[in-house]
Amino acid sequence: MEMAHPELEARPTETSLLTLRIRSAIALSVRNCLCHWFPHNFHSLCHAFAVVGSNVASIALDRNYRPVAGLAAIDAGNDQIIVMADEQAFSNPLGGAYHCWIESDDAAPVELVDFTFEHNHIYAEANGYPWIGEASPAYLWGPSDVVSIRTPLASLRPGFGKDKIWVSEPQAGARWMQAHIANNTNAYVQLTSDALTRYQQLMA
Repeated sequence: MEMAHPELEARPTETSLLTLRIRSAIALSVRNCLCHWFPHNFHSLCHAFAVVGSNVASIALDRNYRPVAGLAAIDAGNDQIIVMADEQAFSNPLGGAYHCWIESDDAAPVELVDFTFEHNHIYAEANGYPWIGEASPAYLWGPSDVVSIRTPLASLRPGFGKDKIWVSEPQAGARWMQAHIANNTNAYVQLTSDALTRYQQLMA
């Protein structure tokens, strides 16, 4: 059963209905693909959402999107920020607190896409953070300077809203993502193919 997928669009009046439909179909096809293959932990696979999502978005929209691994912070709606900023996670075999998302890299303005945004409250609850109010939008997609917070992490204050995110890409994150894709190329080819089939079915 497919879930309704409300989306956050930073400037809906400037986005065509067809583009909105395509974006929603991309988000849902990636989600359904990873939910199918990883039903028990798909909500924690931000790296897979970023890799598969960037592949599908690049093909569907004929643009260049790339997966990004880095540091992030979200607003839990209770005067508390949830920070995922453990740079050591990229060299620690046990991992750590980091996040993955998608960015366009072919033209300005840079678009930021996060297909795991609806999982924010699940992450909060699983890690002992209180979450107040409604969940975040199903996904985040818009100009980076609109949907992300541009300030040093040390200056970040709560209350920026559940429709935005703070992100930063350290060199360690970029190296980790390159190695991760290289080590899992065959799996991502298969997952991307599956997600593309689902996308085509949604758009038919």
